[in-house]
Amino acid sequence: MPSYLRNPDITMEIKADLLYLPAIGHFCKAIFSRHPCLQGREDQLAYNLELIVYEACSNVIRHAYPSHEDGLLKFKLLFQDTKIVLQVIDFGPGFDPSSIPTPDVTNPKETGMGLFIIRKTVDILDYGFSDREGGNVMHMEKHL
Repeated sequence: MPSYLRNPDITMEIKADLLYLPAIGHFCKAIFSRHPCLQGREDQLAYNLELIVYEACSNVIRHAYPSHEDGLLKFKLLFQDTKIVLQVIDFGPGFDPSSIPTPDVTNPKETGMGLFIIRKTVDILDYGFSDREGGNVMHMEKHL
């Protein structure tokens, strides 16, 4: 079970709708490109952090809720001296990440790469239901 993130620097709740996905990306780009703990290494690291948040949120929007159901996406971010902790939370039925096959990177498709990208980019990835959050938490950590 993912750990509960106490006192995050940022907590956002957004309707799980593709309309808002670009706003999430722009927000993350602005934060990651300017945060003091990323100064001097912000270009590639900021891009990678923006990408994993975008992919995790996109997966929630596309898969967490049946198409007829309005859902909520929650995003938490904590900056520490040695790592950045990100959590994306949804309130859908959940899934088993181990059931998602590794995509064929020699013959990439337009979809199906999100979890693969996240796994390859973060240092720690955990997913599960959190009683405290009342939903599914994708917990990601990137060491600095």
